Amino acid sequence: MNELDLSAKIRVTLLKKHCEKFYGPGVQDLLSGIRVHGSVKDACEAMGMSYSKGRRILKHAESALGYKLVVRQQGGATGGSASLTPEAEDFMKRYETLADSIEQYARARLEEIFP
Repeated sequence: MNELDLSAKIRVTLLKKHCEKFYGPGVQDLLSGIRVHGSVKDACEAMGMSYSKGRRILKHAESALGYKLVVRQQGGATGGSASLTPEAEDFMKRYETLADSIEQYARARLEEIFP
């Protein structure tokens, strides 16, 4: 570790069209929550986010990507369910690979610049 015991926090946000943000750690966490809970509503609740905001976030990301991230099943009285599309799983994996590699690079550069 460097003499000053420094670390860097890197937030990877993906942009599209005129610097429009559409994907970052929050969307990644929401999708992970949907995978765990099987529900958009439950994933939003676990994150302390309103369901309407979660739906807007998903709609925006899906619009920017041009494909569905979540398959929703209406449930009526028993509640609905949701699952991630194969495209969402692939995108999440690639985003995590990018974020991890940037984090590793940042740690290495931090050590070089602040030995």
